[in-house]
Amino acid sequence: MNIAIISPSDKSCISKFLPKENFDELPIGYSGAIFIGTIIKELLAQNHTVTAITTSVALNNDYSTKSFKNGNFTWIVVPSRPHSIRMNGKKLGRIVDFFAQEIRELAKAIKSVNPDIVHAHWSYEFAGAAVKSGYPHLVTVHDNAFKILKFLKNSYRFGRLLMSEVILRKANHTSTVSPYMLPYVKKRCEKVKVIPNPVPVKIDEQQVEMLINERLTSLSSPKIVMVNNGWNKIKNVKVALIAYSQLREKYPKAELHIYGNGYEIGGLAEQEANALGIKNINFHGTVSNEELIERLKTCHLFIHTALEESFGVVLIEAMSLGIPTIGGTNSGAVPWVIDNKYLLVNVSDALQLKNKIEHLLNDENLYATLSMQCYKNVASRFSSLKITNDYLEYYNEIINTY
Repeated sequence: MNIAIISPSDKSCISKFLPKENFDELPIGYSGAIFIGTIIKELLAQNHTVTAITTSVALNNDYSTKSFKNGNFTWIVVPSRPHSIRMNGKKLGRIVDFFAQEIRELAKAIKSVNPDIVHAHWSYEFAGAAVKSGYPHLVTVHDNAFKILKFLKNSYRFGRLLMSEVILRKANHTSTVSPYMLPYVKKRCEKVKVIPNPVPVKIDEQQVEMLINERLTSLSSPKIVMVNNGWNKIKNVKVALIAYSQLREKYPKAELHIYGNGYEIGGLAEQEANALGIKNINFHGTVSNEELIERLKTCHLFIHTALEESFGVVLIEAMSLGIPTIGGTNSGAVPWVIDNKYLLVNVSDALQLKNKIEHLLNDENLYATLSMQCYKNVASRFSSLKITNDYLEYYNEIINTY
């Protein structure tokens, strides 16, 4: 099958499919969707032809589309205007004309590869290009634009909401990543299926047991990890900082490690921690996915305090390593993803979060049991092979309707 995947993709996850290219000379691309690389890898392993199409901010006024090819894989990078609202030289801000220029060029890129099907991720410019191209298409909806606008009230998010509302009503087939998202999408597109995000399950049950046993020997010095992109109300990380400061009263050797944009040294998160008088937090900022996975292997707990998630890929990445993962009882899709009442808590309450962490650290048997349950949950429901095959089945169904 000749498949075009139009979505965020950046050189950190794409370069492995382009071994002959100089990494430093590749365009940056569009970050924020590591799982796209996971899907591409599975499709290529099954001998499909894959073209990944994305955008990258135009540098030095260079608005030329760039293409890179290796075997059955091609990466096409379409330039996008740097500014979303203010002028880009003589060009309007992206949101002012609802990404019209980007959608037009993305649609051209799709037509240049003449795919059997186009799989667009998110319901904005990538979905708009897939619909505009005229090819059989699937739009995977990853977020609810109304929910995002509720937490991030600005003109850009309002424009994105309008884009999503128009595009989803034009899409012929959609999928979404959790039952939590299903009512939102079904109101806008009748043909929709739930297909979750994938994660590669890289270790087996025996290896997980070894990791769990290693962690049990050092529970009195727990290493806790969080991964978030952006310091904002949705991520709700301030509660985690307070819970951590309370936890250290009983566990003075506890460590909190936070990764992601906004969580670098001197970033917004550290500024807030300093304002609260909270010390001994390790801010790492953005690291590669490979480095993050290696660091996760040595941690004892993963906590996710987001108030709303349509899915939460970081949750399944942590659980795939047998790490107990604590999330919000009322945080959108989080309870469905974690699927374990013992790992859910009111993430708006720092004391409840601290108590939940202590409960797990104080009970070795419970800790070990929950660790293995997390691994089995991911291996059975979210493995990259299973999810990719679910998409392939849907692709064939869509193609047969055209």
